[in-house]
Amino acid sequence: MLLFECDNSENQTMTMNIQRKIKTSKDPLDHPENKKLDKESGENFALVNGGRYCTDVLFLLLLTAAWVAMTGVGLASTGIIKSDIINKGDPNRLINGMDYHGNLCGVTNYITPDGVDTINLPKAYPMPSGFFVCVDSCPAESSYDAFICEYEIQHEITKTVNVTSLDTFIDVDDATKSLYLFHAASKQCMPKIASMPFLGYCIPTTPLDEVIILNSTPRESNNTNNTKETDLVTNKTTTDVFISTETEASSSSNFFDQVITDAHTSRYVIFTFGCGVSLALGIIFLVVLQLPGILSILVWIMIIVVDIALVGAGYYSRDVSIRWASGTRPGNEATALYYGSFVLYSLAGAWCLLILFMRKKIMLAIACVREASSAISSQPIITIFPIVQVVGLFAFSIVWGIYMAFLASSGDIVSKCFCPNSIGKDSHLNITSTSLVDSHDGFCGEGCLIHKEMQYSNNTVYAGIYMLSMWFWTSQFIVAVGQIVISLSISLWYFNRDRKLVSNATFLKAVSIATFYHLGTAAFGSLVIAIIKTIRTILTYMEKKAARSKQKVVLVIMRILKCLLWCLEKCVKFVNKQAYIQTAIFGYPFCKAARMGFFLILRNSLRISAVSVVSQFILFIGKVFITVASTVPGYLYLEKNYGNELNFVMVPTLLIAVTAYAASEMFNEVFGMSISTILQCFVADEEMFEGDERFAPSSLAGTIDSTQQGTKKKKKVVPDGGN
Repeated sequence: MLLFECDNSENQTMTMNIQRKIKTSKDPLDHPENKKLDKESGENFALVNGGRYCTDVLFLLLLTAAWVAMTGVGLASTGIIKSDIINKGDPNRLINGMDYHGNLCGVTNYITPDGVDTINLPKAYPMPSGFFVCVDSCPAESSYDAFICEYEIQHEITKTVNVTSLDTFIDVDDATKSLYLFHAASKQCMPKIASMPFLGYCIPTTPLDEVIILNSTPRESNNTNNTKETDLVTNKTTTDVFISTETEASSSSNFFDQVITDAHTSRYVIFTFGCGVSLALGIIFLVVLQLPGILSILVWIMIIVVDIALVGAGYYSRDVSIRWASGTRPGNEATALYYGSFVLYSLAGAWCLLILFMRKKIMLAIACVREASSAISSQPIITIFPIVQVVGLFAFSIVWGIYMAFLASSGDIVSKCFCPNSIGKDSHLNITSTSLVDSHDGFCGEGCLIHKEMQYSNNTVYAGIYMLSMWFWTSQFIVAVGQIVISLSISLWYFNRDRKLVSNATFLKAVSIATFYHLGTAAFGSLVIAIIKTIRTILTYMEKKAARSKQKVVLVIMRILKCLLWCLEKCVKFVNKQAYIQTAIFGYPFCKAARMGFFLILRNSLRISAVSVVSQFILFIGKVFITVASTVPGYLYLEKNYGNELNFVMVPTLLIAVTAYAASEMFNEVFGMSISTILQCFVADEEMFEGDERFAPSSLAGTIDSTQQGTKKKKKVVPDGGN
């Protein structure tokens, strides 16, 4: 008897040790917080019983302080706030051209030999040499009798003409023109060519390879007027290479004018079909998905088509391999294709087995998609909420862009020369050349192009990195707020006994809850992504520096780190999305919500996979449906009513398609977040409530019952030590 009691005691001790090891296991599935929700969680449920509180307030205050600091940096760069750390910027320093002396037109105080200050000459006009000179305005009309020259040459010509004018036997106009032609032959003067102002530059409307370039030796001609003239020769110059993009654009200006005219003429049609019709089609698509059997038919057709495609590809590969084996192709290639056909057959069989194994999960996914469409249909205003986000991001971008323009222009300008391989020769610019040499006294050799580079102090670089991180943080914050609002709206719909009462007012309630309670959580989650994005940007800059210095080892390391960070960013975005849904349902702060969301994914990985695949397929169908069904009627309407007014009917049609596609993307963002929220609501409902207490709609109630029956069959009883 004593021996039995000792043995029984040892068994109990061994059992306790085993249970303790299970509890202390490093397996995430054995984590203490990885447990299903219970009835007590349902009694304290925030969506049903209220009890929300402000979450992650510290990070909201941190974001507010960061915005204030960003404003301080921006105001310092604009000069409104005096600062010894950040210099005052001027965006004109970024866009205005630089003359051949290294002066910024309209910015630098430089007095030309004729006594004109270049600060009063805001435009840069090209010379045949590839340099620019500053002018007060771009020529509106072409005149080959009028010239623009380098400052010293213009001063010399003016002096010569003044002296020549005293000689009554010399035709002053003819002499002046001869001087201009002579210096034009030396590429120091350029005829006045009608030009289009573009970012501080004068872009000739006539391509410079069609502009006359003069021989270096004027000669007398036997014309009747006995006046001097110069041979005119076509010659593509370095200037033409330097601004070839702009000249090509200007030569196609008529096309772009017609495109802009068509867009303006059909602007109301574009807006109506691209925005209005596409949003209406989105609502119709949701209604169609709710019709009995429609969604199931679409999903199962997709599944069958995939299997048929695999079998068909296998049959085709086998048939082709047999024909190749007859001698049309090498034997090894035919053999590889023959065995490849069996691989495809195997994949088709594996696909069938996978579908059989996942059939209940697929039915759950179909039910989640159907209920998500019902939830959005009851709150149609939710579909236009992304537009509010876009407007908010656009407003922030304007302010941020102004600050960045001033900050980017606050550095020290250094003039550099970009020279061809054959410096000093009269040849075309070799645009592939990378020979950069320092300019001396603001002047480059012949055949070189002068350009400006900004050099920044360390403080300015740090300020730029900070401004970039603020862009990432704010943009991700706006996205996070939208995700929380959508999750709240869908959660309020799901956990409502009478869903007929759900309306647009429910969505407005969700907006107020997110605004008053959970902006801090959005700030926290978006900060994590912003940090990762900022590090990736820094690594990209380091990668480019390593590529220029040809440090291959460093280059490989940078690319590996960027790839790892890209993967990390994708994972964090996915976890954040689940965390925001947990916050919407339970009112958790970010860290707890992220943990609970992570463990929910572990407990329901197959469900989430099935829902993800099915939802992506449905979202793709919705995207194609909305885009095509908006574009085709738009094209027919334009063809019928605007056919004689438009230059290109396809241009506004393409704009309708692009606009409708953008609207479908916003619709899909709402729909995708709604589906994920329905799934988490379903899991919470399944774990917290029983029987009639559940909130699940009828289509999901049966899924819960079938899932629980399958789970009960798989449960294992843990030994209690023999008692």
